[in-house]
Parts: sequence; structure tokens; C-alpha cells
Amino acid sequence: MNIDFQKLIIQKHVIDSSAHEKSKKLSVAYGVDRNFLFGSGISMTSVLVNNPDIDIHFYIATDYVDDDYLESVKRLTQMYSTTVTVLVFDNAAFRELPSTKAWTYAMYYRYFAFEYLSTELSSVLYLDADVICKGSLREFTEVNFCGEYAAVINDIDEVRIKSGNRLGIPELSNGYFNSGVVFANLEVWREQQLLTKAFSILDKRQKELLYFDQDVLNILFVGNVIFLRRDFNCIYGVDQELKNKNDKVYQDYITDDTILIHYVGVTKPWHSWAKYPVAKFFIDAYEKSAWAEKSLLNANTAKLYKRKSRHERVQRKYIRSVLSHVMYIKNKLHSSKAY
Repeated sequence: MNIDFQKLIIQKHVIDSSAHEKSKKLSVAYGVDRNFLFGSGISMTSVLVNNPDIDIHFYIATDYVDDDYLESVKRLTQMYSTTVTVLVFDNAAFRELPSTKAWTYAMYYRYFAFEYLSTELSSVLYLDADVICKGSLREFTEVNFCGEYAAVINDIDEVRIKSGNRLGIPELSNGYFNSGVVFANLEVWREQQLLTKAFSILDKRQKELLYFDQDVLNILFVGNVIFLRRDFNCIYGVDQELKNKNDKVYQDYITDDTILIHYVGVTKPWHSWAKYPVAKFFIDAYEKSAWAEKSLLNANTAKLYKRKSRHERVQRKYIRSVLSHVMYIKNKLHSSKAY
């Protein structure tokens, strides 16, 4: 797939309210569709709140933006003296890539971020929009690449151990990383033409892949990464609270040393029913953000209404749970009629 990524840009909004006086500098990128714009705003806020000593330039690679989001981004840059570049691109080529209901083609937007930014940056910290910062990112500013493709963090043991066998690469059983936090060496990305190689792997090994974009990056990067400690990608899902016997179990995972929390799963901390202590790190940033006056998000699909109903039942909000289940059925019937 030969694509001129520069030509895919539909709009480019550079919103700069920084004096650029800090000695430490860090570029941070997100690749999101409209469903994750809100989350990206709070994630950026969490980074800013916890890193006042670093001059941070954020890049948002997205297929959709509206005036409301841009206005909030502008307020954010003014509140925290930072810079945000919003790159709105034509995603037609990405819609042709392998995806599932659980993993939409938006997962490949990190590829767009790496490829586009490789023309102007030597490195970038890529974060999923459901990653919240609660500590210093200074360590990323001190990473010295010696030809490695990226600095990464191992995925949870269950995923990591199985992935080596699944992909036929034994080395990945010990070193399969999660792509929600990737500090990418963009000089190597460009020199080695890693995007072309990524698309080649995607084409040739599509049937073997489970976590499409993540699997491809692991196959591509194997043996060429720096592994960072778990503190930089602590994986925890709000949906785990459905099975936990109490709402303090998260403290066994998220500690005082945790720097980046990755809220995986269907329920995100920005959902109105994610009312658990584990969401407090998101809520703290949300209340300090340019989105603080906006409501947390409600369910808008059958899948989300079903999950909302389950959480409300666990929270003993039985009437709400029944109503959410009714909405789940209505949305499911509506979507089936659409086909």
C-alpha cells in the first residue's frame, strides 16, 4: 500500500499557547476517531497536570473533528501553556484494512501518526486515549536509542505468553508489548520504511493476527526494542469491577509508582456508569480539564447499554439496570433492521 500521508491531510490546526522556555521537551501523539476525542482531551490534561516541567507538544491524528473539540483544545493550551496540533485526515485507505467489531480500523491511526510525524520529529510518545498519566514522563525525555525501533512495555502475562506460540515467534513469549504506550524512534521508522513493512505483514499474515495493529508492530519490532517497567503501562479495566469482590482490588495493580494507567476494555472511565474508585485518576484530570463542564458520556450502542446494565446491577441500581437493558434490546433490534 503506497500512500502519500502528507496528501491525506484535510485540515491541520496548530494551537500554540506555549512560551517554549522549558529545557525538557516531549512530543505526544494520539490516533483517535470521534468516539475517543473526549478521552484524548482528558488524557492530555493528565499529562500536563503531572509534567509542568516539560514542554509538551501534542498531536491528535483523527478522521473527525468539530468546532466544540477545537474550542476545548484551545482552552486547554491556554490553561496549561502547551501546544496541540490536530491533524484531520482522509481515512478511506484505513477502512480497507482488516478489522472486527471489537477492533475498528481506527486502531491503525497510530501508524498514520508515526508515518506523518516521521518527517518532522525524531521520536514521539504514542498514547491510546484511554491512558491516564499520574506521574512524571521525564524518563522518556532521557531515552537514548541506539538503533532500536521503540521503547515499550510488556503486555499482561496472559497475552504475552500466548502470543509467542500464536505468532510462531518464541521470542515474543518473553517480549510481547502492548501498543497503547509506545515511545517510537521515528528516524528508524522512516529509514527502515517500517510502514511499508507493517502493511506487508498485515497482508501476508492476516489470518494469524488477533490484535491486528499490535501483533504487526510486535512482529516488526521483535529484537529491536527497549523494555520499560510496568509503571509506564499499567493495564487495568473498569470492567474488572464486575468480578471483583470489593472496589479496592485495583490497588494491587495501580500503585504510588504507577505513572501511566491504561484503562482497557469496553467500559471507559469517561462513561457515566464507571462509578468506581479506580476511575478517580481519570476524574481528577477531567475536573482540571477544559472539558470539566461537559457531562461524562452515556451509552449510545447496544454493546454499551448491555455493559451499562451489568454495572448498574452490580452497583444495586436495579431500576436503572432494567431500563438500560431495555435500551440494549431496542438498539440491538434497530441495528439488526439496518442490515
